Parts: sequence; structure tokens; C-alpha cells
Amino acid sequence: MVTKGGTRIGIMTERDLLRKVVAKGLDPSKTKVKDVMSSHPVTIGQERPLREAIDLMNRKGVRRMLVTDNGGIVGIFTLRDIIRQMRICIYCGKEIGSILESQEPEPYIECECGSRYHKKCSETVVHCVECSKTLVTHVIYPEPSETFSG
Repeated sequence: MVTKGGTRIGIMTERDLLRKVVAKGLDPSKTKVKDVMSSHPVTIGQERPLREAIDLMNRKGVRRMLVTDNGGIVGIFTLRDIIRQMRICIYCGKEIGSILESQEPEPYIECECGSRYHKKCSETVVHCVECSKTLVTHVIYPEPSETFSG
């Protein structure tokens, strides 16, 4: 966040650096932040729903925005935060239903390495396909007709 005299005037991002400094061959040691920052950063109140934040980012075409509480900045919400909300089962490749879609999110298992599995898939695969750690001790073996080799 860029401030001037305690007033928020902009935000400096990696995208600003790449597009406005590196791509134009400017000397970073001589380029001023005010010349390459994004003015008028998008903000949202921390009490607003997640869907509203995602919609606002899409409409404004930004990858990050400032989160406010009573006019003060309390955080930054990023595209990465949105991606973390999306959950894909690493075993079957299907999306794991989240709180964004319904009041009853789909149960899932998350490995220490961050890989996520539908609960049922974790009982089939048993060990994480990314790091080989044990996911569950209760195993369900599929019928031959339920496997790819059928």
C-alpha cells in the first residue's frame, strides 16, 4: 500500500513492476513508486460476503484489493485467497463442494502437504499421491467394476 501524509493513494504490485518497470526497461533505482503504482486501489469492507469480494475483483479486473474496517486497512485479499477457496480432489480431479456453493460443504481430507481429497476418495487411495503420507486408516476397496481397469 502506498500512502502520502497518512492518506492511502495507491498500491504497488508485482504486476505494476513487471508491466511498468521491467517491460519498459526502466531503471528500478531511478523509478519512483508514484510513477508506477496503481492509483485508487479497490477496497472492500471486511464484513462483506466472500462472493461480493470475488465479484468486485472480477468487475474491476484486479488481482488484489484492500480489506477495510471503519476506513482503516486490515488486510489484502488476493486472487490466491480465492484459489484457496476452490478445492479440487487430487485423486479424482473433481471439485470438492465448498461453503461458497451450499450451506453444507462436502467433507474432505487435506494432507499435510496441502493436497485435498473427497472423503470417499481418501478412503480408496489411503496414501497421498503427492507425498505418500497416510491419509486414513479405514480403507474401502472399490469393486472391480468401479475401477478404471474394470
